Amino acid sequence: MKKSMDYEQWLAGVRTALDSVNMPMDDWQSQWPFDFRVAYDAGTQPDDAAMQANRHWWREQNKSLKQDCRQTDDCWLPRGHRGDCQPVSKPLYQSGDYIKVEFPGEAGMPSEWMWVRVLRCDDTKKLVFGTLDNEPLNDYDGKIELGSELAVAYSQIREHKKPTEFTKQ
Repeated sequence: MKKSMDYEQWLAGVRTALDSVNMPMDDWQSQWPFDFRVAYDAGTQPDDAAMQANRHWWREQNKSLKQDCRQTDDCWLPRGHRGDCQPVSKPLYQSGDYIKVEFPGEAGMPSEWMWVRVLRCDDTKKLVFGTLDNEPLNDYDGKIELGSELAVAYSQIREHKKPTEFTKQ
């Protein structure tokens, strides 16, 4: 998502969405903090971030009452729920997404930004696993090339796009 609003504007949208479902941010955030900055940086829409926070808070409340689901680690529903488990949130980066990654330059060369196609994501460890989707300009001594499988730290990600955001020119 191209960021069309600054963080404070975005957070105001999250507050509005949470208020609409009677989940005032200040009441819940002080008890079980949700990392809104990560959601903003990943390009999450305010309504979607609000629902992620809502599920996070319900999971944390269920844990505090020792009523959390024991079927999966990421289910926000209470123990003994009917139907399938519901994860707190989708991974920030989903299979098929593209991330633009900054690779540090070597031997005095400037950094290089390249696209990586996401295979999977580990939000807990803040890592994305994927394949390099373009040919490097810098020489990395054969360490990386088009199609290389990589593990990328969130801190190296500079842009995120869904496959549908790329258009032919």
